[in-house]
Amino acid sequence: MKKFTLMLLMVGALLVGTTAAQTTTTVDNSPDSSVFYLFAACETEAVVDFNGTMESGFDLYIQVFDQIGAAGGTLVPLTRVSVSGEYQVSQRLPYADGRTLLLGQFASAEISIASENDPTNVIYSEIVDDVRDGCIEPAFGTTDTFGVDGVSEGSTTPLIDPITGNVIESSDDIVINSSGIYTPDGGTLNDEVVRPEALVQIGARPSEVAAVLNAEDRKSDPGLIFAECNQFPLADPGTVWDTDTIVIFWSWFASTPELVQDHIDNANYEVFLSSEYVFRQPFPNVIVSPITQREDGNYWVFYTANLGDGFRPGEYNVSFYVDWDVAISDGFENFGPDTANEFFLSGCTFDIEINPFDIVTDLNNPTIPLQQD
Repeated sequence: MKKFTLMLLMVGALLVGTTAAQTTTTVDNSPDSSVFYLFAACETEAVVDFNGTMESGFDLYIQVFDQIGAAGGTLVPLTRVSVSGEYQVSQRLPYADGRTLLLGQFASAEISIASENDPTNVIYSEIVDDVRDGCIEPAFGTTDTFGVDGVSEGSTTPLIDPITGNVIESSDDIVINSSGIYTPDGGTLNDEVVRPEALVQIGARPSEVAAVLNAEDRKSDPGLIFAECNQFPLADPGTVWDTDTIVIFWSWFASTPELVQDHIDNANYEVFLSSEYVFRQPFPNVIVSPITQREDGNYWVFYTANLGDGFRPGEYNVSFYVDWDVAISDGFENFGPDTANEFFLSGCTFDIEINPFDIVTDLNNPTIPLQQD
């Protein structure tokens, strides 16, 4: 996991082990309360170690988001961690709705100290970020946790539609958008969950943080680049940072696994990366996935090239070409010599920017020739 220091932190980050950690003390109106923590963003859960001192009437609160700076969607809803006096506790916090983090994807946690009966009475709040590149084992035992549904326990906080500003009566009104393009990890590209924001929320709202950081165009899987994105507007990679792991992928489907295998055996791909730093560099050691059946009932194969992070800022272009040695079929159309589809020509253009958090990368990509992590 990458270690980094956020300049806005009240006290400098403690770079320990494999994750970002923060050590701090609360403000003067609670001199007897403190929190030290270690936060790890794992594949299906967040793991956090807490220790410190908590005076009577206060508790810890934590909420986890799927992008840096408490932007993006909620991975773990606001949760109260019950502690008192001198404490050492660890919590495993599973992501909501079975969500997962891709390798190299960032997450953030907002950790607060607030009244145990009123989460809006906040005396300390801080945000810590981490990138998913491993996990940690809890250092301490667990304690009781409680979901926080509203302004105080047992009450319900109205939700606001971030587009219309109207109060939402049911979570069913949350809108989900997707490119519809299957990804190698079993999901779909650029899933966008337009989550309503609570009328009362500890700290800055995710939408406000995203606007300040110019991260409103960040996608749910930043750095995952569909090689033919220019032909599919919803496949736009969005804002990509130098801290993102760049993974280029493309795919093929057919009505039967045998027809997919015909494609694998006869397809000739020419896929290159170009920019001001490189010209038509081929991808080395492209990984070909097993043939799998997906939700549409068809059978799919995925081609993936992991190029790592630390890409220099600028515009990049993936050029994509495929033809076949012999005529094949996907069960719907014919492809190859003497057919109506003798070849495909496509591509994807995207920009990489320096991250807004002063996280230092080597900026040694792209190499010549391209190297995979």
